[in-house]
Amino acid sequence: MSIDDVRPLTHDDLDWAVELTRARRARLAPHAPRFWRPAADAVDRHRAFLSHLIDDAATLTLRSEHGFLVALHPGPHLVVDDMVVDPVACWATEGVALLREASALAPVRFVVPAMESERLDAALDLGLEPAELWWHRDLEPGTGLNVVSEDPRLSIAGAEAQLVPAPPVYDPGGPVLLITAVADADALRNAEQSAARRGATVSVVTQRPTDQPLAELLNAAGYALTTYFFVSPPGG
Repeated sequence: MSIDDVRPLTHDDLDWAVELTRARRARLAPHAPRFWRPAADAVDRHRAFLSHLIDDAATLTLRSEHGFLVALHPGPHLVVDDMVVDPVACWATEGVALLREASALAPVRFVVPAMESERLDAALDLGLEPAELWWHRDLEPGTGLNVVSEDPRLSIAGAEAQLVPAPPVYDPGGPVLLITAVADADALRNAEQSAARRGATVSVVTQRPTDQPLAELLNAAGYALTTYFFVSPPGG
């Protein structure tokens, strides 16, 4: 696909892009029914969000014939999360072309749900490198509080953990436990129990790609590998 076929996303494309994303959320949900459960007003929220970003000169918004990309620039990377290509066979051509256009402007950080194999292949075809992995597990029993306290941090020996709200287009039924460091199975269990008492319904643990012992710990604890985060290689 020629780079000439990549063009700006405009308000005329809004209905198309919103529907493309709604259909993708529906495909993701069965793989993590609580973690990726769409909010009741997800379509309206996404439409308003995307409309705002199209008007924002600091946000990169691109489309091709069968896909679109939105890239935010909050730091050293262009963060590419809101991106859909459908049919998925077009990832090898249009998806790669969209990502190449973004990566020509700045290093990218590309979010890839583990079950989207064509999206994953596009990242690898571009030479992007894995920087982080997210694992998740549902928490039971939840209290149904659905609150995040003024201090979201949890005081757990052997773990760095906090409660965070879910993205607005998703509704897991409460806040999410985010664990960015954990020493062992006891610390993991204690963080889960503390978070569940405060209404958390899902636990997410971040892992460096080289930390195989943590991957083994999470697998044994019933976690599922949910998301990869790829970045442009140094100097790439």
